[in-house]
Amino acid sequence: MRRQAFTRLLSSLPKLSPRQLRTLNQAVGTFNQRQESKELAAKRLEAQPACPHCGHEKFRKWGATNAGTQRYRCSGCARTFNALTGTSFERLHGKAQLVENAALMAERLSVRKAAKELGIHRNTAWRYRHLMMPVLEKHQPRSLEGVLEADEVFFRESFKGQKTALPRKPYKRGSRASKRGISTEQKAVLTAVARGSKASFIAPLPAVPSTKTVADALRPVVHKDAVLCSDSSSVYTTLPKVLGVTVRQIPRGTHKLGPYHINNVNALHSRIRGWLHPFRGVATKHLPKYLAWFRYFDQHHSPEAAVKFMLDAIGATKNNMN
Repeated sequence: MRRQAFTRLLSSLPKLSPRQLRTLNQAVGTFNQRQESKELAAKRLEAQPACPHCGHEKFRKWGATNAGTQRYRCSGCARTFNALTGTSFERLHGKAQLVENAALMAERLSVRKAAKELGIHRNTAWRYRHLMMPVLEKHQPRSLEGVLEADEVFFRESFKGQKTALPRKPYKRGSRASKRGISTEQKAVLTAVARGSKASFIAPLPAVPSTKTVADALRPVVHKDAVLCSDSSSVYTTLPKVLGVTVRQIPRGTHKLGPYHINNVNALHSRIRGWLHPFRGVATKHLPKYLAWFRYFDQHHSPEAAVKFMLDAIGATKNNMN
């Protein structure tokens, strides 16, 4: 737009009625959302500059879609694509709302509240949420060195949302398990942190915790020279022979053993439970996604965290494991 036309547009604003101003404000907001979404989507192509169909690195601009999204044509296979081709967002309508949805996920809004904020149906808000969920394994730390703390946190097995073919009788939400302590009614999640590091290792265990399942989960990341602090559980007693690391177990009824303690991993458990509390229970099949969602925002506190969260969801960022 030329300067004179823009000046005339500004001068006409005082003449608009309140209803016209609201309509104009909504239109500008929608346009800004679309532009921001397009710019963020383009960053995926910058991070992965190759054809999503054949992997050829030479392509050129090839018009635009009906929605105004830039389209490209591969010089290798001659197929066209856009920045989101090959992702779960490829055929998604309402891409302009993804940035706002990422901000709402950072605030842990429920599905219904997020749907109200976005002006969409709750099922659509649910779909947006799960499309943007990070992968738990993607951001696992590459290695844990120095003094480590490890422990399990337990969640009751849940079939929330499942209407048929339940393997047990349904019970009222919030009711206690029929068995005390560790049992098959609980799902264990192994957690480990290194002193002085913000990176947390989180891994759901396949069954009731045992030395084998804990060792199999920790083996890829625990350094041989590490000192592992744990509680007095028998699971960790034979871990030195299996993993070849030094283990310091905190005696039952005490909080530390000299300089060794598990306060940091216990604090992590508290943050996990606090993060999941507004959701009033998470289905066991979705638990890894929610744990990955928690860990992302537990480690990213900057104002740009929501934008980075979306970039991570569309594959525009590199793996940031440390």
